[in-house]
Amino acid sequence: MKAVIYPFGPKEPIIQLARDFSELEWTVVSSVDELARAIPEAAILVTSNRVCTPAYGEVLRRYARSLRWISFSSSGIERGVAMGIPQGAVVTNSTGVKATMVSEHAMALLLALFRQLPEIGVRQREHRYLREEINSRLRTLEGATVCVIGRGAIGREVVRKLKAFDARVIAVSRTTSDAEELETVFPREAIREALAAADAVVICTSGDRTTSWLIGAAEIAAMKPAAFIVNVARGNIIDQSALTDALRSGRLAGAGLDVAEAEPIPADDPLWDMPNVIVSPHIAGGGSTGYPMHKKLFADNLQRFRSGKPLLNQCAIATATGAEAQSRSR
Repeated sequence: MKAVIYPFGPKEPIIQLARDFSELEWTVVSSVDELARAIPEAAILVTSNRVCTPAYGEVLRRYARSLRWISFSSSGIERGVAMGIPQGAVVTNSTGVKATMVSEHAMALLLALFRQLPEIGVRQREHRYLREEINSRLRTLEGATVCVIGRGAIGREVVRKLKAFDARVIAVSRTTSDAEELETVFPREAIREALAAADAVVICTSGDRTTSWLIGAAEIAAMKPAAFIVNVARGNIIDQSALTDALRSGRLAGAGLDVAEAEPIPADDPLWDMPNVIVSPHIAGGGSTGYPMHKKLFADNLQRFRSGKPLLNQCAIATATGAEAQSRSR
């Protein structure tokens, strides 16, 4: 059986699949042109959301006549959906593979804001020992109400960690059942009510067309002025202009942002210099390649694929061809 890997870069760990699953006939490609030559007879494509472009989608629709399974090495697949998935191909993602790292990063940003680490860092560089001033602004997660947006693998890990800090955890989710570990689960339609109750918000939901500006100016206005917001999901989930205005005016207490609407963040963006903002360069999933879990997930799915069983992490998406996919990708 022929398989193709189109990774984000030449050192991406997912390339090791070609070595560990040598029973498949692999081709590793690094461009759309190479993909066009390799994909016609391939049944499996392993790829990354980060390389998906309209040209990529066009090659798949034109040449991938044998393609039956697209395995994304990323949890997000919004660029893949936008480029257009060929008809007949099952799509899976890697949700959960990096839940440990991303949830740790979310907690690090949240704790840094609660414990005033941005200001402590500034005063350290100034050699100023402002014990009383900083001490008066410190806060604790114990008893705080934290709203987690999204109940996927990352969201569940964030909830578990927050409970260990004795926080009161609520959530916003498309599904409101099976949530014994949470105080309350609000449907998306009631997101402003959830935000109004929160001392901090952690965004973990997947990015798709239903989440673009899920938190806009009206949602930010519903939040407490002393609230913090942390985003380890996708930058366009927040209206960044409205967020910047709220942070600048003191309408929000602070933000920890691992993602932004435009990446990299432009050098002249005011977020860089705000004392109540922590910016990390989309690294929440770092610290481990996650390859052992990638390998296990691929192995399980390959066995299911061969036996005709439903695949794990299968994504329910509509396929698109031609003009429809090109229109969506603009």
